[in-house]
Amino acid sequence: MRILYTFLFFPILFFGQVCDSLQMQSLINIGPLQISEINESMGLRNGTDYNGATIYYPINQNNLSSIVLVPGFMNTELTIQNWGPFFASHGIITMTIGTNSLTDTHVQRRDALFDAIISLKQENQRIASPLFGKLDTSSIAVGGFSKGGGGAQLLAKFDPSLKAVVALYPWLENVTASDLEHTVPLIIISGQLDAIAPPFLHADIQYNLTPMTTKKLKYEVAFASHDAISGPYAGNGEVGARVLSWLNTFLVTDSCYCPLLLEQPITSSSYTTNIVCSNLFTNIYESNKSYSKEIIEIRDLYGRKVKFSNSRILIYIYNDGSYEKKITL
Repeated sequence: MRILYTFLFFPILFFGQVCDSLQMQSLINIGPLQISEINESMGLRNGTDYNGATIYYPINQNNLSSIVLVPGFMNTELTIQNWGPFFASHGIITMTIGTNSLTDTHVQRRDALFDAIISLKQENQRIASPLFGKLDTSSIAVGGFSKGGGGAQLLAKFDPSLKAVVALYPWLENVTASDLEHTVPLIIISGQLDAIAPPFLHADIQYNLTPMTTKKLKYEVAFASHDAISGPYAGNGEVGARVLSWLNTFLVTDSCYCPLLLEQPITSSSYTTNIVCSNLFTNIYESNKSYSKEIIEIRDLYGRKVKFSNSRILIYIYNDGSYEKKITL
């Protein structure tokens, strides 16, 4: 999206800190850091609520933030492992886990994530671990694919100390507003052509039921299906770049990445968020103030102001600072 052009190509002063020039393209590929990995054969705890784990980490780095990922229904740990080297090479420790059963429910996957966090934190205290003393144990996120993405959202209410949630093509059946009543920043990735977890039955509902006071973003990938294997490289790499920017913003608390989240992915069929970069780490809405969301501007894919028209992809800009790219047929 062109209206954020100056944010992306020039050094800026943002929230009192100087941000180096950031380009979305630099976040699409494997990062610059060397990485390694450990598993149970090297002393990593194997918890009772999950089955097997791998931790990917950048070497020669300290005070590291982390994310734990769980796979979806009938999926093994292997299906989410491509996120490990991707995140770790950009400086975020990534723990991928398997489930006790391929048919575990979203609640069991929630519990698996919680148990895995215990194992992760223990590595910070295990003297023989290459991660000894290198973790920021107060800076942990969770995520998952399909039912794993549903379980990750449930854990946000159970453990409000989490710093971010990544829900990848999430499945969460019979969900209620109470289930998703949490304040943990949430990013949802969905597929426009997902026949297993159709966005209108899952991702869209989950986004809408998550409180308006919770920072959230929903990125529907155009023509995408229920795709675990592509991982961060889905949407020509824009999925990984957006998720990484989300984690850098809310997990690592680097506000320089926030403007990148407002850039509309070319590969999105729908894109909406309620984050306001100037109000990043406070409540978006005052609890005692009524709020009405209104369209204040419409732009085309070249960033030009236009009027509404059918059968055309347009970018809608709202008065709360959120953006959405959609087509009306």
